[in-house]
Amino acid sequence: MLAHILDASGETSTTLLPEDCGSCVDRLKTLVGGDLEVVPVPGARYLVFGANAKRGVHEINSIATFMAHEAESIQRDDYLAGTVVLVPQRLLNG
Repeated sequence: MLAHILDASGETSTTLLPEDCGSCVDRLKTLVGGDLEVVPVPGARYLVFGANAKRGVHEINSIATFMAHEAESIQRDDYLAGTVVLVPQRLLNG
């Protein structure tokens, strides 16, 4: 399944994720650098990001933060950091 990678630098790319749940979760953990957190955004999609992305030195992901604010998925004074992956909800719900 196709996913969009939103890098904190503003660069974007796509990747093909495995269909089976276990392999998909492992691949997502590799992409975001650890345990996963997820917030919903419009279009039946999730933003998937690292649970510890704000620890230590980090870079705010402006694109993902904007999307999460618009969806009211995070508080206005909050932000997302690091690499964030945009995935279809059915990938993680199935």
